[in-house]
Amino acid sequence: MAQFETLTAIAAPIVGDNIDTDQIFPSRFISKDRAAGLYGTYFLHDLRFDENGAPRPDFVLNDKRVEGAKIIVAGANYACGSARPGAIYSHLDCGIQAIIAESFGPLFPTVAFKSGLLTIQLPKESARHCREMLLRQLGATITIDLKRQIVLSPDGQSFPFEIDYFAKKMFVEGLNEIDLTLQLRDKIEAFEARHRLSLPWVYGGNQ
Repeated sequence: MAQFETLTAIAAPIVGDNIDTDQIFPSRFISKDRAAGLYGTYFLHDLRFDENGAPRPDFVLNDKRVEGAKIIVAGANYACGSARPGAIYSHLDCGIQAIIAESFGPLFPTVAFKSGLLTIQLPKESARHCREMLLRQLGATITIDLKRQIVLSPDGQSFPFEIDYFAKKMFVEGLNEIDLTLQLRDKIEAFEARHRLSLPWVYGGNQ
């Protein structure tokens, strides 16, 4: 996992509640191979493109001012629905590193961080303030300071957020779950040695 401490980047405001994972990553793309490099184009596909594949000019992600956005600021119950991996990978392959929302579908945050996609829940009014500022100033930036656990809106207001201790540790130190486990390698090996001595028959030794 890439190390994540502080990110200042263009943030794209996504208007609307209950944007589900089928909108984020339509089910007809589930069988597609991510290695083909198209998952970024599948992100919010039917909101971004019309039935002929042409970009919808009124959708925010098609506005040149938010080109290169790395942060999404969404409404309530974002990414509700199934926990399909494509909903996470399409964010990442579209360049999105973090999502700020009023709330998330219950499954999404527990899976997203494992792939390096940061999810931050802010109180309704705080998230709405950030989103409204971005709508007024398309192309404006937001700062996420993960170490201090604050979000800085385009007008400089600071909003604190909570995050799971282990998820934060993984992002700040650039670790995945295997790396975290290997940090306990000495303790694991010491336990195995004691276990082998106390239960030698388990390992094929004499009783």
